[in-house]
Amino acid sequence: MDEVASVVDGVDIRGRTVLEIGSGLGGTAVALAANHDPGRVISIDIQKEQTERASRLAAARGLSDRIEFRLVDPGPLPFADESFDVVFSMGTLVQIADKSALFADIFRVLRPGGTLAANDWLRERPLPLSDELVSFVERAGLTYHWVEPDDYRDALAGAGFVDVALRGRAAWYVDQLSEEIKQLESGPMRARMIQAFDEESTEGWLRSWRLMETFARQGEICPTHIRAAKAA
Repeated sequence: MDEVASVVDGVDIRGRTVLEIGSGLGGTAVALAANHDPGRVISIDIQKEQTERASRLAAARGLSDRIEFRLVDPGPLPFADESFDVVFSMGTLVQIADKSALFADIFRVLRPGGTLAANDWLRERPLPLSDELVSFVERAGLTYHWVEPDDYRDALAGAGFVDVALRGRAAWYVDQLSEEIKQLESGPMRARMIQAFDEESTEGWLRSWRLMETFARQGEICPTHIRAAKAA
């Protein structure tokens, strides 16, 4: 996955022990294990079904010896101090309200010299969020806790991280969405989606993508690459 490679660009993962926060369906952990040669990836999630599907994906790709998916309870990370060389996450940290506690816990489980490399959702404009975005999140049954970049930096620094760097990717994201919207409107992607699901579902995806493009242009959502280090 290109975005996984972009998030960990410059981070030496070879032979290292990696914690992924938020397994999803397993694609990102598989990409890490297959393309970046870690020693081991432990990927955690709070949803049993996703953890089970992710485990099946790793087995199908012949990577079960490199990746372990664990079901965990919400709350502090269930690992000893200084257990990991790298903590990685793709779009999951936004779901955790207390960023200060989250980053303190990530700092705790990282070894000296370790790295946090993540992609997360931030916002570029102050609260309140638009009624449209609030409604969209509620309809999707999501729980998001957006913060602005300065708040994110402060929470990371407060946890003890150094060399904190945030790189907003709103322009890239809008370009990606615009292209996908074109494909869903009339391109090959539309035909594939209709074949795999149905036209009603495809139209639902298209409406969601149009809304996401609007939110991104308004500065309400901004995918951001996060990099921070624990001093050696």
